Amino acid sequence: MSAPAVTNRSTTAELPVRKGLVVGSYVALGVLLAWSRFAWLGHSFWTDEIIMVRGYVRGGLDSIFTGSGLNHQLMALLAWAMSSVTGESEVVFRLLSVVPFIAGVVLVTAWLHRRHGALSGVLFLFLATVSPLLLDITRQARGYGLAFMAMCVVIVAALEAVRTGRTWLVVAMCAAGVIGSWTLPQFAIAFGATCVAVALDRSVRRATVVGLVASMALIYTWYAFHTGAVGSASQIEDGVRIGLPWIVTAPIDQILLPALIWIDGTALVAGLVWLPLVCAVIVVAAASPLLRVRSSALVLGSGVVASILVLWVTDAYVIPRYLSFLLVPWFVMVATGAAALLSGVVQRRAPVRALLCLIVLAVLAARFAVLAPDVVALPREANRDAARVIEERGTTTPVITYMRNPANLVFYLERPVDEPEPEALEASVCDRDVAVYYVFQPFALDLVDISCLDRPGVEHRRFAQYARGDEMNVWFVPPER
Repeated sequence: MSAPAVTNRSTTAELPVRKGLVVGSYVALGVLLAWSRFAWLGHSFWTDEIIMVRGYVRGGLDSIFTGSGLNHQLMALLAWAMSSVTGESEVVFRLLSVVPFIAGVVLVTAWLHRRHGALSGVLFLFLATVSPLLLDITRQARGYGLAFMAMCVVIVAALEAVRTGRTWLVVAMCAAGVIGSWTLPQFAIAFGATCVAVALDRSVRRATVVGLVASMALIYTWYAFHTGAVGSASQIEDGVRIGLPWIVTAPIDQILLPALIWIDGTALVAGLVWLPLVCAVIVVAAASPLLRVRSSALVLGSGVVASILVLWVTDAYVIPRYLSFLLVPWFVMVATGAAALLSGVVQRRAPVRALLCLIVLAVLAARFAVLAPDVVALPREANRDAARVIEERGTTTPVITYMRNPANLVFYLERPVDEPEPEALEASVCDRDVAVYYVFQPFALDLVDISCLDRPGVEHRRFAQYARGDEMNVWFVPPER
């Protein structure tokens, strides 16, 4: 009789420890997620945010729906609506991305926890929190957080629809698909492919077909005045094109790997150097129990594959942030696969693959620890900070700029600036008979030596940034005496 009593006490003692680890993991990651998304949202707008505010929010409904350009249309509409209440607030506009993003992460985390265990939920939350790409773009006043949330709903609703056959889940999937597509038009490719995968299930086929047709009609109507812009946007030379034979690895090296390696701004050029990482992802994801069931495997894979195929066929340029919503199915596959491998260690199964998972998780955590403090505490571009220094002496001092986007400074300065050619910079700054401000941002520009910057009386202010040259410099240069 004593042996069973010892076993029962041992089992009972282990449960609180395991529950405590799960709760502790969720709390720690939740705090990191909230801090890394909500802290210091009031930094200066950067180039893409300024383009949206200046060209669409200020332009109102006409610019948003019938203007010549296209710029995260639903996000622009929401920001325009909020601007009538709060003005052009950096914090408020960015919350329109941050809040949906966090809501989507919580939804998928909770779903995974309930359907596939606590470890799967913890790992998804970990990936969504530490991804350098998501850390960067979901804090911006752009539509990436909205699109991520929409894909979270699409994936969860689709998987639950094929599992339960409930029509309301199809409605939720289609509603989210419309929201995501109204934000980023390329979202419609993944959404349509996911609907096709769901429609293969007889129990929800009719509802899915009707929902897909209605959704596509709403999406087409939304972009009625922008059909040309939708196509031309994919031909902007921003990123890389997918070529043979790398279309095979593109779902990983154009979507997943960049999101786990760096912040936005650098496209990954496919090649043999990335094959070890591609293979490692395949090994981990292949262990996912969701990929062993045909219906769930199609739901998770169809949007990713269809998006890559369409971008390849249309010879479009690809940059990771444009496809960041596809990280949702990828993170679900990787999280459930890694959870299966790590859980197998107890039964001494797949120890090598489990070790691989642990190494990758440690590297991602270390990468986040290095990047997050700067991304959170510094602006992406210090345009407002530079403008404030210039405004300290009034509005009459001439401003000379050498930067890729002088319009960003003008946005905050609200007066014109001079933009001389590089060969004329020296004379423009040094040979004036009045004091001038010289603003230099060393991003994608050749260095030009300005000899008078060590002149007596020159004042220099440097503002750190976490991207686009890492700094903004402002010199007050008095005339030569």
